[in-house]
Amino acid sequence: MSSKEPRRRFIVKAQPPVLLPPNLSTLEARPFTAQHRQTLRTWLTEEGWPRGTMDIAMLEGYLVALLTWPVGITSGALLPPIWGEKAGWRVPAKIAALESFDTFIALVVGLLRDLDSRLEGPTSFVPTLLADERGRRWPRATGVSWVHGFLKGLQQNAQGLQDRSPAIRSAVTRIARYGSFEVPSTDARFAVVATDLQVAVAILVSERASRGPLGALKAAAAAPKRSPRAHAPISTA
Repeated sequence: MSSKEPRRRFIVKAQPPVLLPPNLSTLEARPFTAQHRQTLRTWLTEEGWPRGTMDIAMLEGYLVALLTWPVGITSGALLPPIWGEKAGWRVPAKIAALESFDTFIALVVGLLRDLDSRLEGPTSFVPTLLADERGRRWPRATGVSWVHGFLKGLQQNAQGLQDRSPAIRSAVTRIARYGSFEVPSTDARFAVVATDLQVAVAILVSERASRGPLGALKAAAAAPKRSPRAHAPISTA
């Protein structure tokens, strides 16, 4: 090589972080506050998410389905539907940075654990019903967002309604019928919908065999369940 020839410079490009599905059993359990929930809710309404990303109400319905239905699901299969991924493990650019990814996963898992504790709590679980916050990311504007999320959760189990009790089949049907419910959340009838969903979820909890992604039922949860007749205040905020 001639001494006059320019030397080639080799620049090592920084490799993107390897973002793998988390192991839920090893993640530290942290308090999940109303502020954490609001942070997650706001984050999901921001621009930059893929088409089909859930809003907070849809996410809650999705997670409740996984917690109350006998679904053996890994985090690699649980998480992608949240941001609209239909197959495989692909993290959206919105949370592709390691810090953003870890924070988002911590919030979702925090919500999952919070919902599990509320489902087995001394008072009835209150579903979160909100006006659809998905905006242009979602092709449909009809139906209750919470219910769409719940039905997505049920789709994770190929067994469907086979070998389930008549009460469970009735409860699922009761929830599914609101998938095309077109009354806005400001309508007084929306409170009736929320109460109906409450009762149906309580029935599912009364017969659940596991905590879905969180594993086996807690020892305290093995005791007889409370009556599914739920009339707690409705969460629509």
